[in-house]
Formats: sequence, structure tokens, C-alpha cells
Amino acid sequence: MKIVKLCVLAVLPSVVIGSGCAATEKTTFNTLEQQRAIASKSYQQGDLHVAEGYLQRIVSSLPKDSASWCKLGHINYRLNRYSAATNAYERCLSLTPELPEIWHNLAAVKLREATEFLLTGRAYIPELNEAGSASSFAVNYTRLLNELGRLHGVAGYSTEMISDD
Repeated sequence: MKIVKLCVLAVLPSVVIGSGCAATEKTTFNTLEQQRAIASKSYQQGDLHVAEGYLQRIVSSLPKDSASWCKLGHINYRLNRYSAATNAYERCLSLTPELPEIWHNLAAVKLREATEFLLTGRAYIPELNEAGSASSFAVNYTRLLNELGRLHGVAGYSTEMISDD
């Protein structure tokens, strides 16, 4: 009986220590820093999906990590996922509103969305009315689209529908 008690006492500390490790197995500071490093390097190398995966892990562990939310916004913008970019940028700004470059990036997302909506809708605008000239709506629509193109920095962008006659 004494041998059984001694065996239990000898094994018990390792069971407690082992279960303690499993219960507290959260992402440690070192692994978060490693994940940040991998995400950053992947982003710089253009491997946006790998970077996104690591950043998602980081924000799951640290939902108030503003820098990771900002970087997720950049990734989603580059992948043309504007809704996700908006959400990430807004999350970043809710944590650190003093970042003018993120306000700028959020506005760029909105401009890109507006441009794509107008480009898609352009197919449904009759170019000429019955009198053979563009309607005032078509002219204004085209002007707006041209201005958005100019804001995007597209040189010589024109939809060639504007008539000032």
C-alpha cells in the first residue's frame, strides 16, 4: 500500500504540471511576435494570404491589436475585398483614431467601391437620347466617373460621354 501511495505521489506532480501546461496553452508573447514577423515578411513578399492567416490569429488572440487590424485592411483592399477592408480599417480606427493614413485608406476604399458601382451601372445608361445627345443624367454620371478616375490617379481617364454642347 505504501508503494502505491509513493507511486501516486511521484506521478501526481507531473500530472498537475502537465495539465497546467495544457490548460494555460495560450499564445505566448514570443509566438505572437513570431507570428507578427511571419505576417510582415509574407506581406512584404506579396504573399497576402499567408500574411492574412497570421494576422487573423493575432487579432483572435489580441482583438485590440490596432496594427494588425490596419494591416488586415491593407490586405483586403489589395485583394479587392472592400467590405472586409472597411471592417478592418474601422476596427483599427476605433482603437487608434489618430492615424490619418488609415482615414485616407478608408476613404480610398469608399472611392474604389463608388467607382466600381458606377462602372457597373454605366452599361445601363442610354448614351444618347431621342434628340441624339446625351441626357443631363448621363453627362453628370460620366462627369462623376471621370472625377473618380482622376482621384484614383488614372492619367487621361475619360469615359468620352460628356458633351458640353
